[in-house]
Amino acid sequence: MNRIIISIAFLLFSLVSLKAQDKKNNHFLNRIVTGSSLTYIWDNQPHDVNLPVSDEFFWESYTWNINAAVSVNKRMLAGIQVLNIFTSGTRIDNEYYTIYGLFTQYDFFAKTRSKMSMFLEMSINRGDFCTCGNLDPYRKNNLWYHGLGFGFEFPLKRISERLFFDLSGYNYIILNKYKTKYNFTQYILGLNYHIGKKRK
Repeated sequence: MNRIIISIAFLLFSLVSLKAQDKKNNHFLNRIVTGSSLTYIWDNQPHDVNLPVSDEFFWESYTWNINAAVSVNKRMLAGIQVLNIFTSGTRIDNEYYTIYGLFTQYDFFAKTRSKMSMFLEMSINRGDFCTCGNLDPYRKNNLWYHGLGFGFEFPLKRISERLFFDLSGYNYIILNKYKTKYNFTQYILGLNYHIGKKRK
């Protein structure tokens, strides 16, 4: 629980500090970015080393991520996200899980909206998707996750000056105490739509 409080406090402190630094530049809340992506992951390798690798053991998931963020300053966005996770496999029935939370994103380039960006993202999340034990993930309520990601955003000018392609990767660590747990990682192939003023 201490790590959860520290993570939330760090996010809030970062946002307050960055807003204070941005008073002269007037970038606070002048842009909105909405995004959506779909990730497919599969696995036929049992986590239990005593079980053989076989097509009899298959697991797959689709993650639909929807998010929205606002500008805090020239380089920083802050927002909310929801990960809708749909799983199926030979050892489980079709299941649906959610992970939701707050994130901050730092743009290393911070150029105009028509340019490519490279960003680092940190988040604190809550959900019920437990990547725990030696077999498939299962449901466990009230889990907390710390997320860290890195990616690129490319403009799709031929379609719209406000539309961007999102290529990134994320790693989510369960903060709750469990003897056997592993990280939830995913790649992102998605679209982002920018509304508001250009970054100057």
